[in-house]
Amino acid sequence: MPSSPAAGTASDTLPDPAAQPGSAGVVAPAPQAAPPERSGRHAGASLSVADHVPMLLPGVELVGEYQGSGLAEATYLVQKPGGQAIQVSRLLYLVLGEIDGIRTVSEIAGRVSAAFGRTVSADNVGYLLASKFAPLGLVPGGGAHATPPPEDQPLLGLKLRHTMIREGVVQHLAGVFKPLFHPAIVTVVLASLIGSDAWLVRGGQFSSSFQYVLLHPMLLLMVLGLAVTSMMFHECGHAAACRYGGARPGVIGVGFYVIWPAFYTNVTDAYRLGRAGRIRTDLGGVYFNAVFMLPLIAGYLKTGYLPLLAAVFLIHMEILQQLMPSLRLDGYFILADLIGVPDLFRRIGPVLRSLIPGQPVDPRIGNLKRAARLTLTTWILIVLPLLLFELTLIVMNGPTMVRTTAQSLDDQVRVLIPDFAHGDIPAGAVGVISAVLLVMPTAGLTYILLTLGKKGVCAAIAACRRRPVLCLPYATAVLLVAAGLATQWGLLPVSGGAARPTSATRTPATSVVTQRPVAAQSVAQPAARSAASPLVRKAVTLTPVSAHGFDALDTSGDPRDENDNLARYAIDQSSVTSWQSQYYLGNPVFGGLKAGSGLIVDMGRKVRLKSVTVTFGSAPGADVSIKVGNDDTLAASALPTFTTVATGDGVGGWHTFKATKRTRGRYVLIWFTSLPPASQGKYDAEIFNVVFHGWR
Repeated sequence: MPSSPAAGTASDTLPDPAAQPGSAGVVAPAPQAAPPERSGRHAGASLSVADHVPMLLPGVELVGEYQGSGLAEATYLVQKPGGQAIQVSRLLYLVLGEIDGIRTVSEIAGRVSAAFGRTVSADNVGYLLASKFAPLGLVPGGGAHATPPPEDQPLLGLKLRHTMIREGVVQHLAGVFKPLFHPAIVTVVLASLIGSDAWLVRGGQFSSSFQYVLLHPMLLLMVLGLAVTSMMFHECGHAAACRYGGARPGVIGVGFYVIWPAFYTNVTDAYRLGRAGRIRTDLGGVYFNAVFMLPLIAGYLKTGYLPLLAAVFLIHMEILQQLMPSLRLDGYFILADLIGVPDLFRRIGPVLRSLIPGQPVDPRIGNLKRAARLTLTTWILIVLPLLLFELTLIVMNGPTMVRTTAQSLDDQVRVLIPDFAHGDIPAGAVGVISAVLLVMPTAGLTYILLTLGKKGVCAAIAACRRRPVLCLPYATAVLLVAAGLATQWGLLPVSGGAARPTSATRTPATSVVTQRPVAAQSVAQPAARSAASPLVRKAVTLTPVSAHGFDALDTSGDPRDENDNLARYAIDQSSVTSWQSQYYLGNPVFGGLKAGSGLIVDMGRKVRLKSVTVTFGSAPGADVSIKVGNDDTLAASALPTFTTVATGDGVGGWHTFKATKRTRGRYVLIWFTSLPPASQGKYDAEIFNVVFHGWR
């Protein structure tokens, strides 16, 4: 995410990417005419101003005209001592260009008048020095105008920034990686990625690779580590692209985007580049993601090691997320540089007001070129309804979302503690990461809603103070919204006087990286409870006593134990160990030797099942029945005494069986009638974990 430091406010503003992941920020005072002569000044004061010799602060650099701008009039860039670029009008740029520490204000006014084509007096120049340049930190100055008013921080901005790689090191790295942007190399990289992606998608390996990794916490940690490394390499891509175009990249750091950690790169100096150079800088990050993936793909093709393919899949998701133009990520700044309009979000209000018939056009919209204005309006009319729709859904389903998050977090913690207790550090670490990632979206959305609510209240109060007649409509609207939300959330009675049932549906975590093959992960509970039946018992997690291989169908020469010594691993609550059946050759139906086999679990007492969640091996293809009975005799005669309560065909990975019969029994039989493939010509069953929910 390219980024840059911020400065004070002015009449026109480019984005502040160091305060948000994305692109480089500049602040732009842009008066289009000389300030008026100020009356009431005596001759002595004018003479003092005219004889003053101003000078620029060390480090101020005049960059030149801003190329590819979407503004109707030309604007110019000036770089401040701290590295931030600011955009100014032609008049201000001419004045700054004449300040050399030798010429007086009067001489500067004469030279600027000749270049500008209009008379600019010494008082005009003095006004600009005191009211524009000093507050922006371009010339020495003090007094009331020395400090610009604070600017509102953008809601979707990068905060709490911390430098990770210093500027000198970043420039060295950018120089090393700069050759990767040679057109021939770019062509080879993109062609290789497109070709390999087409082959991998056609082979259908992405899904199975990710399922395999989810079953092995150590491998999942490795994949997450590769994804984070790819994010850092992404930032090197922004820096290298900036250097390739002839600009100087700054530091690479980390901050918080709302509340999510995010890396950023200071590429403010890219504003000296033309439109193509800036877009190259914006795209440099995802291009380096592609470069990073090629060795992983090559390693997978050479070794068939599935975690490498899972990492490739995750990095593809990163690229898609970065290219979305709805948030302040790379896609947002690519669009801004394409149309030459900085900080699109700040122009939403002016654009919407300009669409109201009879309303005057805001200067921030009126000074845009027609194509830029049309593109900006189209973007707003697409993105804004989508964001509002998502926000409305979140608010309406807020209690359910919070409840689901709390339940899923409880499931994670219940498994996390046994993982560490059994010394399964990788599984425990994955559990910690899952718990954090589970909480962060809810916390971030809560922060956004509270911030928007605060701004809305402040705006309503200000409007009511200006026009008291608005107080009643605002108060009515607030009451209607509150009543609607209270009804939606079940806090108010609906028709018939009965309270709405509250949903207790439990769903798994929505993020791929928060899911893991753990026994207690979000198993479905009743969708609603009857208000008239408060004594109905809630299903609980049932703890099994033991497990054994169950090969009840006698076959000559068959050991008949189905690796009974491994059966305990199916119920040990560890996602690393597993029970595996014997393997069978040539036929998924047990090599043609028998019709079925399985694993029997002793629950210690009679129970009634609600659901059984089984974490199988990653390969799909198992046909499974869940049976309940009271006879664990290892004989074919025992099978008819069991009642089938759930079935599943072609299953693999994490699967939940929901009981369809209210049968009670002490033993639960997981019965396979077809096995998934283990390797070429071999078939076997594998179970990492089993979780039982029901009633004792």
